[in-house]
Amino acid sequence: MKHIFLGFALCATLGLAHAAPITVKDDAGHTLTLKAPAQRVISLAPSLTEMLYEAGGGDKLVGAVEYSDFPPQALKVPRIGSNQKLDLERIATLKPDLVLVWFHGNAQREVERLRALGIPMVWFEPHGIADIPGVLERIGRLMGSEHLASAAATNFRARHATLQKENAGRAQLRVFYQVAQKPLLTINDQQIISDVIRLCGGVNVFGKESALVPQLSTESVIAANPDVILTARMGGSGEGPVRAMDEASLAGWLKFGSLTAVKNKQLWLIPGDTISRHGPRILDGAQAVCSALDDARKAK
Repeated sequence: MKHIFLGFALCATLGLAHAAPITVKDDAGHTLTLKAPAQRVISLAPSLTEMLYEAGGGDKLVGAVEYSDFPPQALKVPRIGSNQKLDLERIATLKPDLVLVWFHGNAQREVERLRALGIPMVWFEPHGIADIPGVLERIGRLMGSEHLASAAATNFRARHATLQKENAGRAQLRVFYQVAQKPLLTINDQQIISDVIRLCGGVNVFGKESALVPQLSTESVIAANPDVILTARMGGSGEGPVRAMDEASLAGWLKFGSLTAVKNKQLWLIPGDTISRHGPRILDGAQAVCSALDDARKAK
């Protein structure tokens, strides 16, 4: 009888521990508390979808925005609109108990409409590579998959440290990252792609601009005279950089033969899904950028 009582007591204790509230602070400064791990999750960004799977919570995903295509099983999840236009009726029918929001990537008006449904929401936006493991860990806590998220975060930090060691002391190169051709857009040092460029020993020539995604003139790029010009190609996963002297979005630079990047044939395409998504695969994108910059150093 004593053993039965102890068994019941142990079960009760474990039940209370499992039911303990889960509290996290998100990247918008909000504190979210859940009574229990989330069971039905909506993701509002492809990068957040990837992090949810990496953190061990992919089986809880019931809805995701367009382009949530990695890992492959994410393609089977119902679509609930885009990061700029959400299908609120569809979201409501899916009965989510948590929504993952990309802090500056989702349209604020849409997020406010979604907030009116009263669904718990959490905002994430890693500004640097080193911020990504912390997001994985917080998502893991919300999913009740801490052990898987912790392992993923540890592996990410180790790989990041290896890349930092491999690229330490490399000769600096001036880099122009072209986000779009018309209008001509780039990124400043607050955007995570600049962190990738720094990791590889590069300097973003427009890093000091005040806007996160500045609009430029052709003349300003010519005056900056970058050693390397990078842009993203659609898709791509785990692939290296591609020299892109005949790429339509970069071909306009070829007429400026005095540009160092043009003279040395240093116009490169980087796999878009790895460099542009603020998730675990950004280290694949970093390897592609580092490879391109290594080629540029040999050309100088």
